Amino acid sequence: MKTPDIGTAAREDRTRIDFSALRAARRQRVFAEMERLGLDACMFGRESNVRYVAGQRRLWTSNTRAYLPSCVVVSATKRVHVMSLSASMEDSPEDLPREDVYGRSFDGATLLGIFAALPGLADARRVGVDGLTVSMRGLIGQVCRDPAIVGAEAMMRTLRRVKLPGEIECIRVATAVAESSLQRAADALRPGITGSDLRAIYLDRMATLGTTTFAQQGSFQIARPGPTPPWSTEKRPFAQGDVVTLSGGALWAGYEGSLARTWWCGEDAPPAASRTLHVRWHNVMDQLVDRCRPGGSGADLAAAYDVAGEARPSVPVAYAVGLGHEGPFLGSGGTSELATDMVIALRGWVTDAEHGYLGEELVRVTDDGPEVLTKMSHGPIARAAGGIP
Repeated sequence: MKTPDIGTAAREDRTRIDFSALRAARRQRVFAEMERLGLDACMFGRESNVRYVAGQRRLWTSNTRAYLPSCVVVSATKRVHVMSLSASMEDSPEDLPREDVYGRSFDGATLLGIFAALPGLADARRVGVDGLTVSMRGLIGQVCRDPAIVGAEAMMRTLRRVKLPGEIECIRVATAVAESSLQRAADALRPGITGSDLRAIYLDRMATLGTTTFAQQGSFQIARPGPTPPWSTEKRPFAQGDVVTLSGGALWAGYEGSLARTWWCGEDAPPAASRTLHVRWHNVMDQLVDRCRPGGSGADLAAAYDVAGEARPSVPVAYAVGLGHEGPFLGSGGTSELATDMVIALRGWVTDAEHGYLGEELVRVTDDGPEVLTKMSHGPIARAAGGIP
């Protein structure tokens, strides 16, 4: 029976996005950059890089682990070879032939035999990697006869940060899933409910909308003051008058959509102090969003807090988003440069003596100015402050 298209639940192998064209465009980018850098082959182990070049829907693991080349790209043959992490070929796209999918193994001798049989790999003299261990350095040396091994993670981050049109659409869908899920949790916030309850509601809605892979599991915490925004989940029940931070994110077709909001718990009107926090947050976010323009720097974004007269939080206030979290865009005094069609997550965090206020937005950098991709309401505090609904 065909799975129904519930809202944003249309799967990535249907017609919302031309994934065949998107995969081809991503691979063309990779091969062109390899040629420019003189790389004969690349061996990738990070899931985001594998997904970018191979397009195979595999078991997503983002935890720290030893380097394992689960994708091999050969410049001379223009072929992509990928390790299967699925039970069948069902999750492989039609443009990834069966002969280019090799079996799952963590044994060095087995991998040596697999890599030695890959067409063109033995002739590679300059091999890019996105990680390395001593054992894998020796294995690559046996296959390619002592090649020059160079880092390729910077190449892939540069390619991934500037998004293709199809990637932007994937991020829009992921964002819609995350927003719908977080809104369902926000609607359930009331005295007596716990953060764990809200997380369960959030994840249930995400699964209903067709994805069980989250970018953020969902954090629901009292907004206590301090330099660091809360990212954990409250265990005790929320009470009347609590100011609660809600944050979460979803992955769709590998791409991330994430956001955060601050909500009022209770039926009575939020007090003046909470409304003031929202206004202060809004001023910071306006400054951050306005700086998301081509040529802008990480230092420009960090200075948004200074212009708004607020203390900078202890965490990065911006990070790149694409195939998952693509790294902080800046720390204190960052100097990374913004470019057209980057997608940036912006964090606004302000506090007073009693509470804090958190809001995170996704913003696309365009030649015509910043485009805010997140559309979810800012809830009761914002309405009481006369701000955005």
